[in-house]
Formats: sequence, C-alpha cells, structure tokens
Amino acid sequence: MANQIEKLNAIAIASIEKFNTLTDANIEKINGREFAGTVDPSTITPTNTQFNGTDSTEHTSICYDPDNDFIVVSYRDASNSNYGTVRAASISGTTLTWGDEVVFSSATTTNTGICYSTGQDVIMIGWSGPSSNTIYCIAATVGSDKTFSFGSAATVDSGGDGSNQSIAYGMIEYNPDYDTATVAYENGGDSGHNYVAAVSVSGTTCTVGTAVEFDDTSEELFGQSYDPDIGKTVLVYDNGTKVGARVISQSGTGNRTISLGTEALFANNSGLTVQEYYGGMVAAYDTSADRHHVLLYDDSASAAKLTYFTVSGTTVTWSSGTAGTVSSGTVSNNETGGGIAYNAARNRIITYGATASTSGATYNFEYHTVNGTGYTSQGSATTIETGLRARTIHVTSVQTNSFHANSTIMVYAALGDATNGGRVKFLDPGA
Repeated sequence: MANQIEKLNAIAIASIEKFNTLTDANIEKINGREFAGTVDPSTITPTNTQFNGTDSTEHTSICYDPDNDFIVVSYRDASNSNYGTVRAASISGTTLTWGDEVVFSSATTTNTGICYSTGQDVIMIGWSGPSSNTIYCIAATVGSDKTFSFGSAATVDSGGDGSNQSIAYGMIEYNPDYDTATVAYENGGDSGHNYVAAVSVSGTTCTVGTAVEFDDTSEELFGQSYDPDIGKTVLVYDNGTKVGARVISQSGTGNRTISLGTEALFANNSGLTVQEYYGGMVAAYDTSADRHHVLLYDDSASAAKLTYFTVSGTTVTWSSGTAGTVSSGTVSNNETGGGIAYNAARNRIITYGATASTSGATYNFEYHTVNGTGYTSQGSATTIETGLRARTIHVTSVQTNSFHANSTIMVYAALGDATNGGRVKFLDPGA
C-alpha cells in the first residue's frame, strides 16, 4: 500500500498518532486515498516456537514448501544420537503446528542444508556425515499430513581421500531455471579446496554431476545466492584475503555440467568471519534493486559492513560505493550467527547477529534500505532474544515473502539457557 497522503489538516503524517481514535495501522484509506503510516520493526515469537523441545539442536536449516504451505526444518538432533532429522510445520496467524520428527540420516550428521524444488515438488537436503564427512544429497515428497517419503541418499563426495565438510547456510541452493540444486563443500583431500556439484531429481531419485572447484584455498566459508534476473546461482566465498563471487552456468544432461564465470573480488581485504561456521546467510538477492547484498567483515574498517554486487551475464561487479554500517551486533565469532536476508514485502534488507559468543549475549537484527550506491540503516537494533549463544542460523529463501505477510522467517539453535532447542522466529523489519 503506497502512502498518497503527506499531510492531514496541514499536519505532517509523521506527527499524527491517531485520527478519530484510530492509529495509522488501522487506517487504509481517507476519502478514497491510500494511507500508510510507519510500522516499527518487531520480533514475533510464534506459539510452539521450539521444534525440538528443550533438547540440544545444531546445524539447522529451513525452506518453504509452497505446495503444502509449510515451512520445513532440517537439523542435527543431539537427543537422538546426532541423527539428521526433518520436521514440517503449518502456520496459522502466529501459531505453528508441527508434524512428527523424521530421521533422514541414521548416523552422526555434521551439517544440514535444505531447499525446495518447485520443479519436482520435493525437498532436497544436503548434509555431511561420518567416514571423513561424506557429502550427501537426498530428496523427499512432503505429504499434506506433514509426513515425508524419502528416496535413497546420493553421494556427492565420498570423503575417502580426506575430511570433507560444509556449512549449512552455504551448502545447498535450488535453481528453478535449471531445476537443480547446487551443493557446495570443502574437499579435504584436495588441500581443503572448495567445490560445487549440481544435483538433479526425478521423483525422489537424486543424480549428481561432476564437482567443479570454485576456490583453490582452504577457507571453507561460502554461500550461494540465486539470481532470478539472469536465472543463475552465484557463489560468494572467502578466499583467505578477500571476499569473492563467481557465477555458476549449467548445461548438459539434467543441467548437471557446471562452468564458472570469472572470479570477482571485493576491493578491500575482507572475509566471511561474521558468519563463521555456525552463522547465517552471507548474501541475499534484492528483487527491487537487482542486487546481491553481502554481509562481510571489512579488514580496513575492522568491522562488519554491508555492500553489494550486481551480475550481467556471467560478470560480477562489486559496488564501489560506501559500505553500510552494521549495528546489529554481528561480531566475528563461531557462535554469534551473523547473517543477512532481504524482505521483499517491506523492501528492506535485514542483518542479524549476536553481541557476543557468551550465554549472556543479545541476539538482534536491524533493517537497511538502498540509498543510491550506499545504504540508509536503522542505526539501532531490534531484539530477537537475550541470554543465549546462537548457532546455525538460517532464514527462508522465500524472497517474495508471500508465505507469512511481512515477516522474514528465521530458524536457529539456541544454546546456553534453560530451554535450549531449536526455535522459529518471525522478523518484521517495519516500513
């Protein structure tokens, strides 16, 4: 809703709290003209927010199932031998209704990443497991009763030549143009270099293409960002000195053959240490500005910063404008969970993170808007939760936010307080 009214009886809208006893949130039109006041950022804690009771949970990931109108969460269940587990929930207002927990990996699971294939109507989960952290991918249909029918797990990399690993927020990304998921991981047998492979699905049978190296360093911090404007996925990664990005093009049988665009590096020495291994998304695509916003640690500023790159064809161009200031407590550490999301309904960027890695930290977020080649930021933070350590933070990849009004949906593992467990929160950046 656009605001077509600037003043009422010569008084600026921002100075009016109520009109005929109604707040601006309760007024849609005056004399047929649209009216929209300001909406403050807020955190909503839904009913049944915890999806794993008070048991310790790690390596969480979340996706949206548009066919059933569910959110689906994958995680490592510490109360059940660290098995890989998945669970679906419907949302009515601010109430979550969960289905049963279902195990997809009856072995120690190190990381999980989840996405939804709109082409095949299945969830796809990437994870790393025992035996030198083999990288797997599996698909399942989701029933209207929140049950899952899994196919067989496919091996992306056996890990037999070294200890592979991945990170949940950068592990798997679905591309509807190619109808594949790309799985990124560190190959421990190749000096810790980073690779990506494309996985196609028929029914619930996954077929894995040949993996391609995208970064020849041992820095295993990376993420993926789908760009609907070009129909391709972009890898964003830490090469040990700077943050780089390159475009994935796919072809061949099942679109499983990968070729990579030229590497583009952010100008300043920088890294993805804000996210570390247990953090949130490194990049978020902005459907309004056609930009990939990136949360990184800028060495020259000794601080977390917000910047962006654009893509034309397979060419990545980083912004030379002033990077945005981040005030949401995204300090660099394994258990501060820094990350970024784009809320299309509000047309605002969200950065989130904790103030420290201790159990007394505050986990919070703030909003940013595009201002030319720079950003206008909230300048303060909105609390998500206090008194915890936060690990493995993930947000839904539903950039249109058609699922739950104006909220960005977040899932995370909370450690260090009386309730522990995995939680879901709704973040509204306001307008």
